[in-house]
Amino acid sequence: MVVSEFAVVINKRVDKLMDLLQVRSNGVVKVFGVGKTTLAKALFNSLVGRLERRCFISNVRQFSSKEDGLVSLQNNVIKDLSPEEGARSFTGDVNAGIYVIKRIIHENRVLLVLDDVDNVNQLDALIGKRKWFYEGSCIIITTRNTTVLPGKHVDKLYEVTELDTEEALELFSYHALRKKEPPQNFLDFSNKIVSLTGRMPLALEVFGCFLFGKRKVEEWEDAVEKLKTIRPGSLHDVLKISYDGLDEQEKCIFLDIACFFVQMGTKHDDVIDIMRGCGFRGEIDMQPL
Repeated sequence: MVVSEFAVVINKRVDKLMDLLQVRSNGVVKVFGVGKTTLAKALFNSLVGRLERRCFISNVRQFSSKEDGLVSLQNNVIKDLSPEEGARSFTGDVNAGIYVIKRIIHENRVLLVLDDVDNVNQLDALIGKRKWFYEGSCIIITTRNTTVLPGKHVDKLYEVTELDTEEALELFSYHALRKKEPPQNFLDFSNKIVSLTGRMPLALEVFGCFLFGKRKVEEWEDAVEKLKTIRPGSLHDVLKISYDGLDEQEKCIFLDIACFFVQMGTKHDDVIDIMRGCGFRGEIDMQPL
């Protein structure tokens, strides 16, 4: 599971969650707050070698809203958790999928991560009841809103707290400068950017990548001035600055990835091959993104 190359303070948060999961034989943890997905991926990587079968389902909220979306997600769970190599997808409705999942998780210690859940029906369809799971299994759920999930599905809650100023500066510096701390001539600009982005991890990563390779003071001054014009805490506006900084070809590639490849769940290497087949330079043309 790929995690951000510079996952600041992730390790100590993973350690806290690992301790939380060890409290119970069947760990069902609901994670909420900022940086949920990054933490869930890092935790998955830490646990993946300890359980017999494992499955990570991304964007549950998005995919379950589509026609037959829950059935499609059930198929992914069944395929990944089934002890039978090359297990075929079932054909049927959500109730049929629940029956198959119940049989699989009752017989094997599994690691199951559901990222971005927003409805109890999604949990009913994808994990059923806690008592169905084989002893020692681990289920991790991330959500934007703790109120949508009932206690019957969850043993423990863990809130991903906001980055403090020092952590946010380190995250931004890694992405913009590939250094733990910005040099003195960029320190003031970096502090201003950290403040203007509201210390949001995604905004810091994206804006840091936007400034990577830019070494002129004037370029950083311009970036700070653009950030000053956006609404405080507006992730959309921060990301738009980065998008507007792409050239036309890079914008086309970005839209292809965002609107097609991400929706289809296409793997990174397959995207590279497709881009090359369309006349692009693959990894090189995707690097600014």
